[in-house]
Amino acid sequence: MCAMSRARLGWLLLAPGFVALLWTYLIPTGTTLGNSVWRQPAGSEWRLTPSGTAERVEPLEGRLNLGNIEYVLSSSYPEQLGRSVLLAVVPLVLTLLVAPLLAMAAQRTGRGGRLFTRVLISVPLAGYAPVAYLIAWTFGNTDGRVDRDPSPLVAAAVCSPGPVLAVAVTLYLAAFRRTGARPGRGPRERAAYVVGGVLALAVLAVAIQSFTARHVAGGAQVPRRGPTGLLPAAVQASTHLQPVLSTMMLVPLAALGLLAMWLLLAARTRIDLAPPSLPDRRHPGWWLVLIVALVLFAAVVVVAALPWLRTLDDDPGAGDFSAAEIYRDTWLPPLLSAVVSVLVAAGSGYALGVLRPLGERSTSLLWLFAPWLFVGVGPLAFAYRDRAEGAQQADTWFDLVPPVWISIPALVVFTLFFRARRADTAPVRSALPLIGLAVLAHWMLGAQDLLWPGLVGDNLAAPVLAFGTAALGQSLELTLGLGMILPLPVFLVLFALVVTAQVGYLDRLTIRTGHGSEERTSPDGPGPAEFRPSARGSGP
Repeated sequence: MCAMSRARLGWLLLAPGFVALLWTYLIPTGTTLGNSVWRQPAGSEWRLTPSGTAERVEPLEGRLNLGNIEYVLSSSYPEQLGRSVLLAVVPLVLTLLVAPLLAMAAQRTGRGGRLFTRVLISVPLAGYAPVAYLIAWTFGNTDGRVDRDPSPLVAAAVCSPGPVLAVAVTLYLAAFRRTGARPGRGPRERAAYVVGGVLALAVLAVAIQSFTARHVAGGAQVPRRGPTGLLPAAVQASTHLQPVLSTMMLVPLAALGLLAMWLLLAARTRIDLAPPSLPDRRHPGWWLVLIVALVLFAAVVVVAALPWLRTLDDDPGAGDFSAAEIYRDTWLPPLLSAVVSVLVAAGSGYALGVLRPLGERSTSLLWLFAPWLFVGVGPLAFAYRDRAEGAQQADTWFDLVPPVWISIPALVVFTLFFRARRADTAPVRSALPLIGLAVLAHWMLGAQDLLWPGLVGDNLAAPVLAFGTAALGQSLELTLGLGMILPLPVFLVLFALVVTAQVGYLDRLTIRTGHGSEERTSPDGPGPAEFRPSARGSGP
C-alpha cells in the first residue's frame, strides 16, 4: 500500500474517533463550561446552603453570573472534594509501594509464580461489585434496618483495595516482563516508573470523581419516580449549580490527563508481545516474599467482601421484580456502549499506530483526546441528561445506554500497542484478544455503575434497584437480593474469562519505553538489555 493510500485510510479510520470525541466530550464540556457561568433563565430554584439546608433563589434571566462559581467555592464543595481526594491515600500506597513489590516477586519466581499471582488477582477483578459492598457494609450489621445514610465513599473505601492492586500488579508485570530486573538498573526500567506515574494520576482522577457520586447518589435521597432515579434534593433542584460542580472537576481532571499523556509520549511508551518461549530467570528466594504478599492480598480481599459473603446464604431472588428485566436493564445497555466505544477506539488506534496519516508525528494527535483521558460519565452527566431530554430520549430504555461512544483509555492502549507492532504481517489479529479484554472491562464497569442509571429515571438496573429500595428504609431482607447485582453464575463466567486472559494473553504483554530495541536472550534467561536500532520500533 502506498504512503498516500495509507494516509487516506488512516484519516478514514480516525473520522469516527473525532466524531465520537466531539459528540461525547467536546460538546458536553462546552455546554457545561458555558452553563457554569450563565444562569439558567425563568422561574425560581433551590440551592444548597453551606449549612446543608435548601433555600429558594430567583435566577437572573440571560445574565452572566460568575457568582455561581464563587458560591460553590465558599460552600461545602472544597470540604467534600478534600474528603474524596483522601480516598486516594490508601490506593496510592497500594499502587506505588505494594503492587510493584508483589509484581517483582511474582516475576522473579518464574513463570509458575507469575501465573499463580495472575489467577489470584483475577478474583477481585471478576468480583467487582461496589454497590453490593456498599449495601452490605451499610446495612449488613444493623439488624437489617437503615440507621445511617449510605455513601458511595464507603463502597469505594472497602471495595477499592482488591481491584486497585489487581490492575496495578497486572501493569507492573507487563513492565517487568522482559527481564524481571529491579527498577532503576538502566533506561529499560523506565517502564515501571511510567506505569507508576500514570497509575497514580488515574487514582487521583477516580478519587476526584467520587465527589460526583456523593452528590448524585448520596445524601438525602428523593425518589423522582418510585425507588429508582434517585437524586439528592439539592442537586435535583439547583440546576444552575450542577455545571459549576462539574466544571470544578473537569479542570483538575484535564490537567491529570494531559500530564499522563506527556509521561506516555515523552517516554516513547509501547506495548508489545514477548516471545512465547522467552525463558525466565528464577530466583527461588523470592517465593517467600511472594507467598507472604499473596496471603496479605487474599486477606484484604476477603475482609472487604465479608459482609457481602454473609448474604450469599440469603435468597438472591428478584422479589416482586422481573428477573429477566433486571438482567436486561443491568447488562445489555452497557454492552452496547462498550462494543461501540472500544471498536471506535481500536480503529483510531490502528490508524495512529500503523497507518500513521501524519507520519512519525501521528501519535501527537493523542493530545486532542488527552484532557478527557480520565473523565468518566460523572462530570458530564448532567449535560448528557439534558441532551437526552432535549432529544425526547429520556425515560426510554435506550437512555440506559451509557452516553460514551469512544473509550479514550482504550484508544491510548491500542495506539501504544499498534505503535510497537506496526511492521507485523498481522497486527490486527494479535490485537483481537486485547479488543475483547477492553470490551469486557468496559462492560463490567458499566453493569456495576450506579451513577448513570440512577440519574436517567425509571429502570430495573440491579445496582440502582437494590440501592434504591435499601435507601428508602427497607430492611435488608426486603431489598433486592445482593446476588442479583453480580449473580454467582455471572461471576464464575467472568472469573473464567479473566483468568484465561491473564494466563493466555496478558502474561505475554510487555510495556517498553525509549527508542526501539530488541532484547537479546540467552539459555539461562534474559540478560542485560542491549539497545540497537530496530525497523519495528524506530518510530517515536
